[in-house]
Amino acid sequence: MKEIQMSDISYSEKRRRRVKRLKCMIVIAFFTVVTIPIALCIYLGCTLYGVNNDLAEITAQYEAQLEITDELQSKLEAEKYAREAAIVESSEAAVDLNTVSSDTATVKTNTTDEEPEEIQAEDDINHVYLTFDDGPSIYTEEILDILDQYDAKATFFVTGEAATEHPERYKMIADRGHTLAMHSYSHKYSEVYKNKDNFVKDFNKIRDFIRETTGVTPVIYRFPGGSSNRVSATDMNELCEYLEDEGIHYFDWNVSSGDATSQTLSRDRIVANCLAGIYSHKDSVVLLHDTSAKYTTVAALPVILEQLSKLENTEICAITEDTPVVQHREIKENE
Repeated sequence: MKEIQMSDISYSEKRRRRVKRLKCMIVIAFFTVVTIPIALCIYLGCTLYGVNNDLAEITAQYEAQLEITDELQSKLEAEKYAREAAIVESSEAAVDLNTVSSDTATVKTNTTDEEPEEIQAEDDINHVYLTFDDGPSIYTEEILDILDQYDAKATFFVTGEAATEHPERYKMIADRGHTLAMHSYSHKYSEVYKNKDNFVKDFNKIRDFIRETTGVTPVIYRFPGGSSNRVSATDMNELCEYLEDEGIHYFDWNVSSGDATSQTLSRDRIVANCLAGIYSHKDSVVLLHDTSAKYTTVAALPVILEQLSKLENTEICAITEDTPVVQHREIKENE
């Protein structure tokens, strides 16, 4: 009997120990399963925090370097403007008056002791025609305000994109003394240039809209992509001749701001492009754009006007019927 009791106690003790060991294993396993992910999260969090700090430092260094680069670029552009202006002034000063022909300048002389009075002929004047394509847009009024500040007139080659929602923008251009010109109604190359009939319909649509909206009958036109475009399915000579028969003067450009590309150019790059071209021509027709995607063009405008205001014998004008045309393609005369 006593042996049986001892055996029962021994069995119970062993069972108790096994249960205890099992509980310990469960507790250890539980802590292992919980602790390792927590520790891993803490480690990853610390690592991420360090990476964010490094990234923030790198970003700050990059932005600082970018500011320095922009500042240097602005200084270089300013020096370039100054050099080009100096070249223009020195070239004008170096002209030998004895070689100037009578149709470009005249000198009034007299027999008295008074010094002769120099009379400047109109041919000595350099003309700059600022033109804005693809508008009107959300920036049109701001462009008009900037032009007013410099008492400058420009030419707006408009499309019909804003015709339905903002007809007042067209009227604003005309009412403030600028030339309202045509740039097609749809500006969709595949439609405008599909055939001559499509071109004529689109042309009449934009002309009629401008006339009905503003009371101005436009007589100036610019082909989408210019008269030298290579996407037209219709012979461009035929379209040029049509406009001539309608009494319409079409204009291309000889100075490009470069803002026609999908890539947004900086303000200083646009200024540099315009001024470099203007310095190279006596009569400059400058291509700019008035769209919601071209704010750097708006930002460049006062800088361009300020530089032009410093040039002697230079006038900023709007294109009219009397303006000598600038065209990439000449109409071939029928033999």
